[in-house]
Amino acid sequence: MKIDGVVLAGGQSSRMGQDKALLNRDHRDMFFYTLDSLESLPLNEIFISRNPSQVSYLTRRRVIVDKYVNQGPLGGVHAVAQYSDADALLIVPIDLPLLEPKDLKKIMSMANLSGQPVFFEHHYLPILLPLNQEVRDYLTDVVSGRIKTRSVKALCNRFNGIKISPDNVERLQNTNTPEQWLAAKLELMEI
Repeated sequence: MKIDGVVLAGGQSSRMGQDKALLNRDHRDMFFYTLDSLESLPLNEIFISRNPSQVSYLTRRRVIVDKYVNQGPLGGVHAVAQYSDADALLIVPIDLPLLEPKDLKKIMSMANLSGQPVFFEHHYLPILLPLNQEVRDYLTDVVSGRIKTRSVKALCNRFNGIKISPDNVERLQNTNTPEQWLAAKLELMEI
């Protein structure tokens, strides 16, 4: 199965008050921490989903901008799907500072050609999303407004997503606010 990776790094970061991709996790910012995690996996290609105003941020991978703005994560996934010829996408958001490559490997180990997304129970991102024609059509319907619910959860429900148990649920905590970021930084200091 041919799988491409996607770093979702195009959000507004309005609750954080600054670009989450540029938050310093360790010796790297979250952008490169997430990218390095994906590059450690056997992926065909890796794409970066960013907003047009954020494209100036340099990267060693191809940046894809949303064709339909303000559509949330599925807008970014739709844009990447236009360039990918893979069987599936491993989609990882920029705001998971505790996520480890072994978590992503676990999702990839469940890869199937049945058209069912694979994600961790109670967490819809990261996700392994099949890229068959039905999923592509669904993404197009979302960004064009024919489907009103633009959530990853709705996509998972529509395609009978496979929920798997995480090895460590704490590693799936996202950081959308300065308080959540501080809590994650404190957690990292304890590791």
